[in-house]
Amino acid sequence: MTGLIKNEVIKIFCRRLTMFLLLFICVFSIGSSFVYKASNKSTEDWKTRAQETVQLNRNRIDLVELSPQLKSDAENKLAIATYRLENNIPEPEPNALSAILNTSGLIEIIIFIVLIVAAEIVSREYNDGTMKLLLIRPHSRTKILVSKYISIVFLGIVALFLMLLCAGITNIFLYGLPDIHTTDLFINQQGNIVNLSVLSQIIKLYVTSIFPILSYATIAFTISTILKNSAFAVGVSLVLMLCGNMMIESTSKIAWMKFLPFANSDMSLYIYHLQPRPEMTIVFSISVLVAYMLFMFLISVITFKKRDVSI
Repeated sequence: MTGLIKNEVIKIFCRRLTMFLLLFICVFSIGSSFVYKASNKSTEDWKTRAQETVQLNRNRIDLVELSPQLKSDAENKLAIATYRLENNIPEPEPNALSAILNTSGLIEIIIFIVLIVAAEIVSREYNDGTMKLLLIRPHSRTKILVSKYISIVFLGIVALFLMLLCAGITNIFLYGLPDIHTTDLFINQQGNIVNLSVLSQIIKLYVTSIFPILSYATIAFTISTILKNSAFAVGVSLVLMLCGNMMIESTSKIAWMKFLPFANSDMSLYIYHLQPRPEMTIVFSISVLVAYMLFMFLISVITFKKRDVSI
């Protein structure tokens, strides 16, 4: 089994496509750090900025008809800015940790890249005519499929680590070495404003983000295994990913949608207290995603074991 996994990992990382995609992650992470630095204002006159934030978000709430999630975002920003002014708590100076936390949108790039590889890891064996060579080895079909899936999990972890590494080095270059004890104001699950470690929020966000990454990869992997068509698998997965935000918005109005994987695919919502429904927690979202991943992988195994590959 170890040999199978090692073989699949080597096949993935020896491909030019994989190297290009990982290079793209590096370039995008570095570029995003510079863009965030350029757009991030100084906190010297933090009271004026806080007052502007209060006025802006009051206007958003009072004058504009917002979706439930955007309304929650405006209310959260208003509450934190008001809390700063009332308790004389300035915004933290721009630093590497805050920059890494605020560029978490890069996770969607990793989802896109990992699902591309997942969509063709099985179908490519059929297209290249190498599937029979795998099946004549003394390994069960289940082990072959498990080894391919584990290699995708490994790719997702490597891509996430690479993004963090590039963003971390770039932001240290831009801001200097950060104080790991840096804190900022956040809203917790109970809706209370609390002072939390920025580093702990980064760890929480990026560790839990592996589940949304793998959930979309599993969808692409399953479709590819069933239909042997990588292009269709990528297309369907991308459409579902793009529709995910709309499903998150809808979940705030339709309770049963919280059990769909797409309504649980953005872990950053729990960092900023923007979960679609108050009863939803980060443990709930991870449980839903894991359940769907196990179910889809089971379908992949059943289909793969029954498929005739004598052609």
